[in-house]
Amino acid sequence: MASAFASALRREARFLATHFWDLALVTWVPLALMALVAVQLSAGVMRELPIVVVDHDGTAISRELTRRLDAAPGVSVVARPGEMGAAERLVRSGKAYAVVLIPVDTERAVLRGTTASITTFYNASYSTPAGAALREVGNVVQGYAAALAPTQTAAVAGPGKVRRPPIAAQSAVLFNPQGSYELQLVALIHPALLHLIFMVAAASALGRELRDGTIGAWIGDEPPARAAAAVAGKLALYLAIFTGWGLLAIGYVAGLRGWPVAGSVAMLIAGYAAMYLAYIGVTLLVVGLTLTMGKALSVAGLYAGASFAFAGAIFPIESASAFARLWSALLPYSAFAKLLAEQWIMAAPVTQSARQLLAMLAFLLVGGAIGLPRYLSAAQRPETWGRR
Repeated sequence: MASAFASALRREARFLATHFWDLALVTWVPLALMALVAVQLSAGVMRELPIVVVDHDGTAISRELTRRLDAAPGVSVVARPGEMGAAERLVRSGKAYAVVLIPVDTERAVLRGTTASITTFYNASYSTPAGAALREVGNVVQGYAAALAPTQTAAVAGPGKVRRPPIAAQSAVLFNPQGSYELQLVALIHPALLHLIFMVAAASALGRELRDGTIGAWIGDEPPARAAAAVAGKLALYLAIFTGWGLLAIGYVAGLRGWPVAGSVAMLIAGYAAMYLAYIGVTLLVVGLTLTMGKALSVAGLYAGASFAFAGAIFPIESASAFARLWSALLPYSAFAKLLAEQWIMAAPVTQSARQLLAMLAFLLVGGAIGLPRYLSAAQRPETWGRR
């Protein structure tokens, strides 16, 4: 069986060496896509998001608040129109994500010891940058209010009445305190791209033998054990290549960009390998059931392409429909995304992430048990060859 494994691996390597686009699929295409994502998200944290301030008060307090907003690292005051209509036009044109309205009598309310109301209108059509701008505006307003409270209380009620609040609320970020989108997204998008390309490459490698009618000459006369070893050898080349891409993805974010792995690097690497093995199982299932390269590639693109949206890493899956939760559970990438968060950011115990490894390996066992026998039997059935 070892000879069948090695022979199939060499055979697949020779094929890739002589077919430009098949080789491109496992070499410069993954590199180009990973580089594109890395460059787009290299800023890490969103800074100087454009906002507009409409100051109807025109007092020292409103001017100081505007100055503080413009000095905040997360937002930048790009315009100060005199009325809301002009501010709305700026938001509609995409020149700002939010409008901060300082109403008339804001300073008077503060001097009287009452509460002034600052209103922020934000464009939820762009939820991520608008939400970040909203949080930054809220932090600035709250910080300025905290600075004003003691002085204004002393001015209105006298210095003896100034005292600390009896209860203060504090919040602390447990993981990713920098709020880096680079750490959160690049570490997730790289494996999302890689597993999609991997499944397409694996489906192509298995499907082309059926399409070209070469499966019979390849494993048609082999006993089942040797034939299975040959299939493993063919796919082992892709497993090795894409595990290397996984190592590069880890090295880029952790080494070059300086976001260290809080947990186990070995578990992360094992997670990549387990994810690819899981998609080998799914590929065997799809190719074995369809026995057609075209259909297998279509299913691979649909199945793996939907993984990022349904993994629960960006969009919460807990409040989704029953179908969405079921679909998430049927995606190996969902288990990998959990392992990634647990080991890279949260430093969870290895035993906790081992459950995600087992979940991914289950896809290999189930998919291989169903799809591999059908694929091997097709090697002896010429009527299944030649389909597009």
